[in-house]
Amino acid sequence: MRPDHRLAIIVSHTHWDLEWYLPFHRFRVNMVEVIDRVLDALEQDPEFRHFVLDGQSAVLEDYLAAAPRQRERVGRHIRSGRLAVGPWYILPDEFLVSGEATVRNLLCGHRVVAPFGRAQKVGYMPDSFGHVAQIPQILQLAGIDSFIFTRGLGDEAEQLGWLFRWLAPDGSSVLAVNQCDGYCNAGGLGFAEIWHAHTRRTVDLGLATGKVRDLLEKMEQRPGAYPALLNNGCDHFPPQQEFGSVLQALREAFPGTRFRHGRFEDFLAAARADTPDEERPAHRGELLGGKDHLILSGVWSTRMYLKQENELVQGLLARTVEPLAALAHFHHGDTYPAGLIDDAWRNLASPPRGRPASSS
Repeated sequence: MRPDHRLAIIVSHTHWDLEWYLPFHRFRVNMVEVIDRVLDALEQDPEFRHFVLDGQSAVLEDYLAAAPRQRERVGRHIRSGRLAVGPWYILPDEFLVSGEATVRNLLCGHRVVAPFGRAQKVGYMPDSFGHVAQIPQILQLAGIDSFIFTRGLGDEAEQLGWLFRWLAPDGSSVLAVNQCDGYCNAGGLGFAEIWHAHTRRTVDLGLATGKVRDLLEKMEQRPGAYPALLNNGCDHFPPQQEFGSVLQALREAFPGTRFRHGRFEDFLAAARADTPDEERPAHRGELLGGKDHLILSGVWSTRMYLKQENELVQGLLARTVEPLAALAHFHHGDTYPAGLIDDAWRNLASPPRGRPASSS
């Protein structure tokens, strides 16, 4: 790609651990404030065009339970495509749950968004601790042909670059996008410390352009540097402060690069316009490497009693409750308890309103 054709897509987002170093209810208080500010930014800042409400529709569900007055406002922005939600219900830790639980998680995520509009059709999994080989197959069956992630690549990352085709055992493939420096790579622009984004303080435009310069230089060390994906957010982050000024500063500091505020779908479309998927390098198998980001596999063995109970319940649902309910319906005319079963899968996915890794 010629230097004057370089493109950088800035995707504003927040990543929401439903519980983590604070309990669920404490985090939900913060959530209401953050999402209120997102809605204000979408309506008041002409440069602030899109926001990704993580890849988990449980965030939307929990926000509206605490702020039902915002239901129409949220729905309007989802329908217009300016607020992206889903496709998952919660961010799955794929090695801790069954394949059926992963599928139900995705179905539930779509179901929560459906009353408001279309779920985000991007396989956005920014902070899962490794990925099972069947994820491309599951995503394709849900009508999703992309996968955006941070953790999981090993030494193969040098040859694959930032964009590659990931193939499942059955041959299904998705365009995989590895987030250089992670899903927070352009979060908190203009602050000396990224966590200053949680506070009100002056934005230093020199710090903002310097951080993006370092990031672009790092991207250029591997194939697939452009279009560049700048993830403007991080854990529990509100929208970027002084966004319009930051965007203008980037355009002035990098005259050879076009900066656009957009969605993950916009980035994927630009990447495919630059290079068709079939011309990208291919990779098969699980993503369990830790070259750039640790997998944090210690969560797989903590609080084992919770994992054993989860295994028991998901087995009962898939292999006992649903088959017997179907048998009773088709052979005896009993009413199939679809709502109760769907609710059981939903509660199993997020019993304390936290993903397995956060709760472990």
